[in-house]
Amino acid sequence: MAIAQVTQAGNVFIPKQWREELGIILNSSVLLEKKNHCIIIQPLRKKNLQDAFKDIDEEIKRKKIHFTLKEAIQDDFYG
Repeated sequence: MAIAQVTQAGNVFIPKQWREELGIILNSSVLLEKKNHCIIIQPLRKKNLQDAFKDIDEEIKRKKIHFTLKEAIQDDFYG
């Protein structure tokens, strides 16, 4: 466990050792998930973004969450 700083822009500093272990490099993408009062950060090193979004879509279907394309774009579900 570590304590991280959050900048005014919302950037969170992940310890260097953790980034190296997980293959998180400068400007790489990570998947964020909010569960209750926690934020989970997963590196996307093994999958491309299309696969990650497919996983998100499957989870949305599994949880039977319904929304229109317009709602998704307006609420920036994928942004």
